[in-house]
Amino acid sequence: MYSVVSMLNSKQIEIFYHIYKEGSITKAAKMLNVSQPALSKSISYTEKKLGFKLFNRDSKKLLPTYEADELYEYASMVIFQLESFNKTAEKLTPLDSKDINIGTTPSIMLTLMPRILKAYKEIGIAGFNFINLNSNELLSRLDNKSLDIVICFDPAISNRGSNHLDASIFSRHIIHKGSHVMISPKGFYDNKAASKLEHFLNDPFIEITNLISFYGVNSLTKHFSNQPIRNIAGKVSSYSGAASLVSLGVGSALVDSYTANNCDKSKVDVFEIEEDLPYQIVLLNNQSKAISEESKKFLEFVKNKRLIIHNAEFDLGIPCDLLLDLFRYED
Repeated sequence: MYSVVSMLNSKQIEIFYHIYKEGSITKAAKMLNVSQPALSKSISYTEKKLGFKLFNRDSKKLLPTYEADELYEYASMVIFQLESFNKTAEKLTPLDSKDINIGTTPSIMLTLMPRILKAYKEIGIAGFNFINLNSNELLSRLDNKSLDIVICFDPAISNRGSNHLDASIFSRHIIHKGSHVMISPKGFYDNKAASKLEHFLNDPFIEITNLISFYGVNSLTKHFSNQPIRNIAGKVSSYSGAASLVSLGVGSALVDSYTANNCDKSKVDVFEIEEDLPYQIVLLNNQSKAISEESKKFLEFVKNKRLIIHNAEFDLGIPCDLLLDLFRYED
């Protein structure tokens, strides 16, 4: 059996809430965009249904009764829940825009993204809005739902709790795996067989800080704890920043193969390292964010393709524009 109070609907509770909050039927009517007589009639009907007065009326203002004071707190809770419901429903509503908001790192934007876009443009008509940040910053933008899709270095291999992704919210798909390489100023190691990490430890080195792709099981942290770098020439927060310093002759740096192949080979030498220093490039999206149909289409396109690198033809010394021709997408 229902009580009389439970029979009140959300609209009646909303009207009571605003009249109580504004202290005036006239002000509440303006807030709710309804007529003052209609609001007066509604609150009178509510009082009749409840069986007690909510407001005492005098010539100047409404005075809430003891019962109204008791109910206002609960009415506030109902209004809060209704507003939360509407905000959540709005976020879940599919968008009509054909623009796709994508976040990438600078090195991925210069190398991998052009090939992805070229392949997608053959089947899609979307517009793209790009933002280039380091992987940590991209994750933050994805978390606050300002980006539809992120393509970055894998945050899931991090051993830092703050960078772990909640699998129930974030969708993650690996689109490429590779190994870090060492880049050095041109000619710096002409007379040295630099193939092991230890060969670089005594020379100027550029440290990349705040970079989550370096913190896997076989991480730089593990290697450098056993063989610490003795000469830090500079610290930057991105692969591309490190590559710029290397090209200026500041020191050597460990970077991904995309960044290495985007370097000016007249200024930079590239060395493969014997140690296993892996990285992964992943496609991420926040499943709690509503995205356009075009964004969904692009997401599925990239998820259902995998990046292939022709290892037999892979030459770290070739120009970047030729390197792009070595990439292809396969089902």
